[in-house]
Amino acid sequence: MNEKETIFPRYFKMTPALTRMKNFTSKIQFAIFPLALLLSSFIVQPADANLIEKNKSDTAIKMLVFPKSLRVLENRENLENGDSFSDPKRMRKTLLKLDPVRIVPAKSGEPVIGPVTRVRLRELAKKYSEDVIFIFRRKVNNEKNSIRHQGLLYLAKQKKVLALKESKEVDTGSLDEMDLAGLKFLAKEAKKVLHSHKFEKRQSAY
Repeated sequence: MNEKETIFPRYFKMTPALTRMKNFTSKIQFAIFPLALLLSSFIVQPADANLIEKNKSDTAIKMLVFPKSLRVLENRENLENGDSFSDPKRMRKTLLKLDPVRIVPAKSGEPVIGPVTRVRLRELAKKYSEDVIFIFRRKVNNEKNSIRHQGLLYLAKQKKVLALKESKEVDTGSLDEMDLAGLKFLAKEAKKVLHSHKFEKRQSAY
């Protein structure tokens, strides 16, 4: 046994089999990390697919100081869906009267097509200058001849979502009458939610 073999015994030498195993292990480690990232993206994405369906408000919302400007948008699954309720007077009679303090008039905008995600909400906040974006959606059940309404409020500066209680599915009267009643319910609910986050100046006790 020479001097090198004394320092590094024969059983510590890297054999071809151990070398291949080491390389194989390294490849597995490099492959697992991107695969884990890919799987996590699939897991997280569905939870944020449509915030209207999720119907959950964010936390840590700062109190609102009024007046606030408001933009009302309709959410549709596609361009054709909802055309039968496109009468602008219906929205003016209900959702555009939402302004909680009756100072800043609300405005309507183009329909939002597809899922309402946080990315989409941030894009809308860049497109529109209003403080609050109110998005509503109609769900029509043709088999039952019924309709219900869902919605949310997006606080543009805070980047926070306020969920709204959806209207009950009713099947009495015409679809037009049910739609008008549902929009009024949603407007009332949105106004209540906004007022629940209104900043109230404390009165001095002296």
